[in-house]
Amino acid sequence: MGRHQSLDSHVKKTLQWLKGIPGVAKVVIGISESCRHRFPPGYIRFKLDVEGGIKINGYSGNGVTDLFIKIDPISERENVKMTIAKRFNR
Repeated sequence: MGRHQSLDSHVKKTLQWLKGIPGVAKVVIGISESCRHRFPPGYIRFKLDVEGGIKINGYSGNGVTDLFIKIDPISERENVKMTIAKRFNR
């Protein structure tokens, strides 16, 4: 995580879990937006496949944070997505 980027404690716990998944090399925190949503704090949801990894949304009590997960090797992408879906299936 870079400088001046803080997260809600619920999302931090979820990111620690994400870092333990085989194939996850790095988690990059993107823009955080204050808004209402229907998800509980700490919930993450797959957004789209991008070159080198996947993008997900992390939901906190204050809004939504854009997150990028770098996957190495990229062949683990589907396994990472399935692991996230199993834990956060709604």
